[in-house]
Amino acid sequence: MKKFYSLTMISILAMLLVSCGDSNPTIERMVVSSSAHGVVLDATDAETLEELQRIFYNKEETPNAAPDFKFFVDITIEGQSTRWQYSIDGFIREHNVSISGDSVTKIYGLKEVAKFNRIANVRE
Repeated sequence: MKKFYSLTMISILAMLLVSCGDSNPTIERMVVSSSAHGVVLDATDAETLEELQRIFYNKEETPNAAPDFKFFVDITIEGQSTRWQYSIDGFIREHNVSISGDSVTKIYGLKEVAKFNRIANVRE
């Protein structure tokens, strides 16, 4: 019985440790810009980035969306930057300068659009 209990506890701990490895990478910097407004946000402080990161990672794929991308969101993680296109109505996709008619880039919708827009100073 003691051996069964030990094996059960080890299994539970192993499952918990494996599930912890599924966290998103930490955003070090986020810059939001547009051609009309220039840079509207350049965030490096921990408090702002923590909130923006939580909102950014809380998105879901929206394959039927037809957004009007007017903003760029540059995200730096571990010294590497990626550029995303963003629409004021909360749609976002990774920007790929070599987008052709044959390639499909997934479009995601943020779940907290108003909050993201307020923090990032996004406006028409």
